[in-house]
Amino acid sequence: MTAPVIDAPKRGFRAPGTGFMVSGGLIGALGAYAFQVYGGRVLGTEGFAPVAVLWTTFFILATVLLVPVEQYVTREVATGRKAIPFDLKPALAMAAVGSVVGGIFALATLDQLFEGDIQYVAQIVLLMVGYAFLFVAKGVLAGSRRFAGVGWVMIVETAARLLAGIVALQIVASAVSLGWAMVLGGFAVLGLRWWRHDTGETRVRHLPARGFLAGYAGGTASSQLLLAGAPLAVAALGGSDALVSVIFVTFTLFRAPLTLIFGLQGRVLPYLVSLVGESSFDKLSRIARYVAFGGFGLAVLGGVTGWLVGPEVVSILFGEEFAPTSIVAMLAAAGVVAAASAQVASQVLVAEGRTSRLSTAWLGGLMVGLAVLVFLGGEVGVRVARAFAAGEFAALALMATLAIRR
Repeated sequence: MTAPVIDAPKRGFRAPGTGFMVSGGLIGALGAYAFQVYGGRVLGTEGFAPVAVLWTTFFILATVLLVPVEQYVTREVATGRKAIPFDLKPALAMAAVGSVVGGIFALATLDQLFEGDIQYVAQIVLLMVGYAFLFVAKGVLAGSRRFAGVGWVMIVETAARLLAGIVALQIVASAVSLGWAMVLGGFAVLGLRWWRHDTGETRVRHLPARGFLAGYAGGTASSQLLLAGAPLAVAALGGSDALVSVIFVTFTLFRAPLTLIFGLQGRVLPYLVSLVGESSFDKLSRIARYVAFGGFGLAVLGGVTGWLVGPEVVSILFGEEFAPTSIVAMLAAAGVVAAASAQVASQVLVAEGRTSRLSTAWLGGLMVGLAVLVFLGGEVGVRVARAFAAGEFAALALMATLAIRR
């Protein structure tokens, strides 16, 4: 396979490749939805449930453990440091942690959530390994300002997964077939030979990996339990397999803004890193303030939109049996926009290396969400969506406060 031509690195916030990177993120998001829509329509709500749980479990683990790796690599490469082989060790260490945690979870719930099929254990391990390399690739390319290269990573990943999923379901129409297609998506990016563009200097790290990753992972662990744990919360509260699938597809669909931000935040981080310094603190605070106030307003607008058209959109894409109630759609949409705004504000803290503050903000939001889940009753779907929205608004308020404070 011939790797695509990737733009030469340029300095400044307007470096070329941004448009293609955004296009890659949009294609990646649409491809993920197409994968889920196709699988859901072929397998139905109950047959698709193991894929929903596998996707949710992997999404949580990858965001908690591998997104911090990407951000660390991006930050360090943006300062001119060479990433390979230095950053492969922490990346594979985080992947190993995810493999153990994910494997134990799959084994413990094998009969309840994974149809008793041991293949799901192997799949979660291979997903963590393959995507460890993918996230390092994104960090290297974003940090060196090769933004078109990041776009290619997202396009190749989603195209390989979608095509493999279609072929797999044609051969064997089962949830485990889709799981193997997911595995292929991460490893497919190795064909781009992205490591050729790691041309920085070999020198001592500006920021120790352990402290940065520990603070970041602590924060994202709380944020992702809050963000992506909704289907698991439904299962824990005794909801049906059908309700698990409904909540999964609803939250995944509405999570589009945040999914794009996770894919594209590497575009913003090099710019924010260039602002770090005593003379730029006021500018960074101003950026965080604008994001926070704008985020609260957009979250309200997102909730209204979710109430008005959310169930219909889900029904059109996945089928009527997957449609949520209007109140679930409203709460999910508002909460996701609040989460997206908090993630953007968090980039100020990441650029400054103050990742311990991420833990404070996201843990606070998680505690609020858990309190609402435990103490406020109601129908399972509404109960979970209400807790999610409350936690995300609390996290946004805390993140803004911590990012603005000097």
